[in-house]
Amino acid sequence: MFTIIEKQKDTLTLTIRDHLDVCSCIRIIETKDYINKLYVIISVKIHNFGGKLYMAPVSIIHPYIVYNIHS
Repeated sequence: MFTIIEKQKDTLTLTIRDHLDVCSCIRIIETKDYINKLYVIISVKIHNFGGKLYMAPVSIIHPYIVYNIHS
């Protein structure tokens, strides 16, 4: 389903192209206090009506997901 663009010890970058172009970068950073931090960055480009239709519920739910992760 996803194409692996980059795979390293601390980084994984994946892409998929369909109604949407999705690029996901997942990275783990080791800190000085030995507590790892996980960073997830996702970029989405919509190409057509199918992509807009897919993103409609995501755009409604997204703020709630992000708020609960940071709380």
